[in-house]
Amino acid sequence: MSCPALIDFEASCLPEYGQSYPIEVAVARTDGSSRAWLIRPVDAWRYWDWSDEAEALHGISQQLLDDEGLPPAQVLAEMAAFVNGCPVYADADLDQYWLEVLCQGVGAGLPFPVHYLGEFLKERGYTRPQVVTALEEAKRRLPKEHLAREDAKRLALVVRLLLEGTV
Repeated sequence: MSCPALIDFEASCLPEYGQSYPIEVAVARTDGSSRAWLIRPVDAWRYWDWSDEAEALHGISQQLLDDEGLPPAQVLAEMAAFVNGCPVYADADLDQYWLEVLCQGVGAGLPFPVHYLGEFLKERGYTRPQVVTALEEAKRRLPKEHLAREDAKRLALVVRLLLEGTV
């Protein structure tokens, strides 16, 4: 297993458009392994906001969540097991927020903190041109966006390319 792990959420809408809740989460490690989960909404979220614009981006409908989403407690347990002690990073602070909402939905504590990816890159001394080059290469290899499972894999690939020094 290779650390760190990268996390990405999709949500019912962006917070500036209302009270959002997590609908999909994915975690990818730099060794290429990844997991993704559709999240069945808890009853309290049924009255929160849903954005048709967000649905158009990620392609996840409320019906899909009802049909194929997993219970949030199961998602948290499986996600924590997959992370398995790796430090977890995200490219936006919203991912920490949605992890907190997910945990609050089932009355659970945070299984791990989510750190900002920019801090990881800065601590290791990567320059902006290095990061941009790695991101461009990762986008070339994994072009789909606004899907947690693809976004997390792309972020993990960026980190792997930088760690390997291949870009």
